[in-house]
Amino acid sequence: MLWLYRSFALLASPWMVRRLHRDASDGTERERLIERRGQVEPAGESPIWIHAASVGEVNAVRALVEALLARPEHPEILISTFTLSGARQVRSLFGDRVAHRLAPIDRPGPTKRWLEALRPRLGLVVETELWPELFHQAERAGIDLILINARLSERGFRRSMRLRPLFRQALDAVRLALCQSERDAERLTLLGLEESRCRVTGNLKFDASLPQDLGSRVRELQAQWGARRAWTAGSTRPGEEAILLEAHRQAREACPDGLLVLAPRHPERAAEVAELIDAAGLKQQRLGETIERDTAVVLVDRIGVLQACYAASAVAFVGGSLVELGGHNLLEPAACGKPVLAGPHLDNQRAMAEALQGSGAFTPMQTAEALASAVIGFWQHPETALEQGRAALSVVEQGRGSLRATLRQLEPWLER
Repeated sequence: MLWLYRSFALLASPWMVRRLHRDASDGTERERLIERRGQVEPAGESPIWIHAASVGEVNAVRALVEALLARPEHPEILISTFTLSGARQVRSLFGDRVAHRLAPIDRPGPTKRWLEALRPRLGLVVETELWPELFHQAERAGIDLILINARLSERGFRRSMRLRPLFRQALDAVRLALCQSERDAERLTLLGLEESRCRVTGNLKFDASLPQDLGSRVRELQAQWGARRAWTAGSTRPGEEAILLEAHRQAREACPDGLLVLAPRHPERAAEVAELIDAAGLKQQRLGETIERDTAVVLVDRIGVLQACYAASAVAFVGGSLVELGGHNLLEPAACGKPVLAGPHLDNQRAMAEALQGSGAFTPMQTAEALASAVIGFWQHPETALEQGRAALSVVEQGRGSLRATLRQLEPWLER
């Protein structure tokens, strides 16, 4: 089965490289694309390697990375990402305290060169990243792999089961899987992982700490926006912005001073989203520009500011949920004490959604009309927004503990 996958990966390589070149924001990032071919500089002696696909996965392991860095005589830490936006987030969160390399294309040559150059002593793979070639080469190199914050959605499970022999072979390289829930553990064992290698440690996203400068950043944003009533739509994907802009247009009919802070999941889409805003007939400014009286939309074209935007708004919408992408992190606004809105497609966030919905802090909705009605309600009744925000924060606080459980399971491996 691996030989068939290798043939597919070979055919897909040119498309992957073209996409990376398109997403690179400057010459420096384009120069780094050779890392995808396995041409990397060493990153310290026998580092602990954490693979986090993109921004969401990097954010998920923030508390874990900080805990590892706080250890006496902490080891070198190497974080790999597949996306350039993930690379930017690593630099934003950790600066030069960790090394970063772009992950290799999942082919024999690049993965082998990459691992031989970096020589990690332990690999921690975040969430659902099952790369057959990378796992195969890691096993051949004697690198122990552990899945952390592991999850497998129902949709992802059904797709993976069609290629069960391939993924079962990849999972043979996994020494331990620290799963978010019993459902995730069960799906991984059905896919081929030995049951004895599964542990349920909860979701690390519950343990994510707020940035220390969040309060000052919120005050700065609110000063820019004035007394405007605002809502933030974060991590939006193609097909969602048009619905959100229509919802905002309707909300402004009831509240003409209303402001939408719109943050696409990938900032490189800012120009595309700006065209949609213009087409909707709404005046826009970029984040950081002077907000005028008739400004209707603030477009966010950078990473590292979304949580501050959530915290500065009355209510938050989380994207990837009006289209069939499984939804993004509902806990980011919840941790700021904000009521949460999202669409119905939340397969990747099912446990979070159920917990928030059970507390009365979240209701899924799928039309512009429903979104507009909810936003208007929170704007006109701030006490309701405050009550639901407190309920959301309570869910986050009750869910903490995964970091401690994860570190306890990792301890024997970290000491090797």
